[in-house]
Amino acid sequence: MLTRIASLFGLLALLLPSSATAQADLQVGVVDRVVAMVGDSAVLQSQVIFEAQQMQLADSTLPAQTSPQFGEFLSSVLESRIDLLLVVQAAERDTLITVDEATLDQEITELIDGLATQFGGQPALQAALRDIGMTLAEYREQRRSEARQQQIVQLYMATQMRGARPIELTEEEMLVQFQELQPQMQQRPRSLTFRQVLIRPEAPDSAKAAAQAEAEALLERARAGEDFAQLAEENSDDLGSASLGGDVGWFRRGQMVSEFEDVAFSLAAGRMAIAESMFGFHVIKVERTRGRGEVQARHILKVSQVGPTDIQTARDLALRVVERARAGEDMLDLSDDFGDPSEPDSLTIAFQQLSELPPSYVALGSASVGDVVGPLEIQQGSGGATDMRIAVVKVIEIREAGAFTFEEVRPLLASQLQEMKLREQILESLKANTYIDIRM
Repeated sequence: MLTRIASLFGLLALLLPSSATAQADLQVGVVDRVVAMVGDSAVLQSQVIFEAQQMQLADSTLPAQTSPQFGEFLSSVLESRIDLLLVVQAAERDTLITVDEATLDQEITELIDGLATQFGGQPALQAALRDIGMTLAEYREQRRSEARQQQIVQLYMATQMRGARPIELTEEEMLVQFQELQPQMQQRPRSLTFRQVLIRPEAPDSAKAAAQAEAEALLERARAGEDFAQLAEENSDDLGSASLGGDVGWFRRGQMVSEFEDVAFSLAAGRMAIAESMFGFHVIKVERTRGRGEVQARHILKVSQVGPTDIQTARDLALRVVERARAGEDMLDLSDDFGDPSEPDSLTIAFQQLSELPPSYVALGSASVGDVVGPLEIQQGSGGATDMRIAVVKVIEIREAGAFTFEEVRPLLASQLQEMKLREQILESLKANTYIDIRM
């Protein structure tokens, strides 16, 4: 029984967030004080110590309290806390950063349910929490607050990096990164590289004209005073936004297809117009605009209908592409001539990941280098004719399992280093424009 209680307490110690600082203070015997100010937020010594303790529980190689390096370790924990607060404060000022509260609640409920199962039921979990002076409701709220903060940070960083200018990397930097990561790398799995031509059934001009006429008629109805949200709910082919009355939320440049953005950003609030993109015809209504180039809009999408004859035309084209590929024509040239430009023309994937691709790709599992496989029919999205693709695939290389080389991981290393440097750049900019006072 004592062993079980000890293990449960150990699990809780790893999971509890930094707000249980009173317990930490009693353990280390310190009087709480402010050790840093970041903008208008204070960082308490108890928070830093508690976070350090949680890191030590997860990694026994970190300096203990009696170690000469413990002070330096605490300083690094404080620095991380300051960085977190800088990003959270900046994210709170960004009006486009919003958290999906319903999804967050669901995640926390699943977390609590999982913990209750591990503890042998919710009463046992509640008892363990009482032992450290917490209720289940308090624990739930603390976990939710922590998860929400993490989401906000991720969303803010993603937004900032999306429009950032790439940072130039040196060969030496990437080699150093490779040498540091190499001992931790797993073996490269057996993999294959293939090139493909993904043919999309095209609607005839008459279907496109019909979709455009529908969009124009809906635009006229909206301009005549009918409720745009209701029109979207009843008529839009974009099922994701139709249930929201066509609402696509707030967005900036670079978040929608360019044709949609060109029209949306040319309209004043309350105005409407039509845009044509690869998805079809959009009836766009701008609801609101605000500084920094932000638009909130609704849309009604009308898709050109693809019929059985159009699908058969695509199948016949795919057969001709197979013949030309087997005759030795370059797959990239064939993809440029006949493929859907929005789809990838090449891919390298581990054999065990083939099951993650559409079911038709399982045929690649028994193919040899140089084989042309297809046509393979692929259903995407809702499974309708407009979501269908027909693939012609050629196996370019099969690599057996082994150690990764620098050239193989070079793109990943470059991406990781770019992200790391961009994060550092963002943090330095935030530090330069925020009041920071370190007192530890």
